[in-house]
Formats: sequence, C-alpha cells, structure tokens
Amino acid sequence: MTYRSPQQQRQRWLTLYQFGAAFAIAFVIVSLFDFILLHALTTSNPETGLVDRSFETDDWYTSLRNIGFVGTWGVAALAFLLYDRNWARALPVFLAPLLSGAAAELLKLVFTRERPVSDAIIQPGGYHFRFPFSGFIDGHNLGLPSSHTAVAFGGACMLAYYLPKLRPLLLLLALGCGYSRMITGAHFASDVFLGALVGWAIAYWFASTLPKPDRKFAI
Repeated sequence: MTYRSPQQQRQRWLTLYQFGAAFAIAFVIVSLFDFILLHALTTSNPETGLVDRSFETDDWYTSLRNIGFVGTWGVAALAFLLYDRNWARALPVFLAPLLSGAAAELLKLVFTRERPVSDAIIQPGGYHFRFPFSGFIDGHNLGLPSSHTAVAFGGACMLAYYLPKLRPLLLLLALGCGYSRMITGAHFASDVFLGALVGWAIAYWFASTLPKPDRKFAI
C-alpha cells in the first residue's frame, strides 16, 4: 500500500472534490440540452405520435448498440487473451464493462428517472421521476444512467489503457453506442453522459489497481 503524507491525502481529497464538482457542473450543462436533442434526434409520426424506430434492424444501428453489450467485450477479452496470453490483462477488459453495466442498472433503481419515450411515444412535459428507490420494486422503463453506454465506455476505456493507439477509435465507438440510444428516444443526453462517466470511473479504478502495461503488447 502506498504511503501518503497528511498533506498528500488532503491534496488527493481536494482533487477528488474538484473532479466531482466539474462532473456535476458538466451534468447540469448537458441536461440543459436534453429536450432539444431529444426532439432533434428523434422523428415522430405526425398522425400517431409514434417515434420512428424502423432503423433498429439496420446493421449500422445494431453494430453501434452492441458496443454496449457485455458479450461483445467478452469476445474482445478472449481475443486479447489469445493475443496477449495474460489473464491479468484480459480479465479487466471483460470485468470493467460488466461491472459498469451492473452499476448503471443499480443507479437506475435509485434515481428512478423514466426514459423520455414510453410505449414509443415521447412523454409529455418534463422529466418523469418516481419515488426514490422505488425502482427496486418496479424497474420498468427507467433510464438514468444508460447502462449500454456505461458498458461501452467501461470496455472501451479499459481496452484503451492497454492499446493507447486505438483510443480514438474505441472512444468513438463508445460515443456511437450512446448516440444509438438517443436516436430511439431510449435515453436523454444526460443519461448517456452519466453512463459514460460510470464506465470511465470503473475502468479508471481498474487501471489504478493494475501495473502499468508492458507497451510491447500495445498496437
């Protein structure tokens, strides 16, 4: 365990508070654009009011959404293991997105903010909240944070730790997953932002507990 002096510990806590404040401010700013982006990115039938989701069967959409599927990162971890032949490096590539998704699902039950679209129709008015923690009784149609985005960023950030030259591509794919959740009305932009933060935080925690990667394995 690394020894830290009282001054170093105070500085560490101050840094954490600053990060927390910065992310809270960013979340508020993103939230200001929630309804603007919701109506800009979704298309509704003027007669029925139903949100167009016909593209959900298209290959491009399925590919982006599956970046937020834990099984995708299981395959990535297996491929990384076959290449790297080191469980200590491959396992976090699977565990980081798995725990990110689980954490996001748990937070949904706590925050209990509903998705912007219910039964394929954009819900009228502003945000729709249920009683806090009531999600443990009924977790249907809860959206904050986006678990797909959390999985995508957990996996992308963890793999980027080992393969830094692929970082731009991996983060672009993770962002694409978040975008895929917004264009169907499944999530607000703030749902996606918080999901990305959850995924990044868990990947960062994994990275902070691991030895620095041997760059001979980096692409």
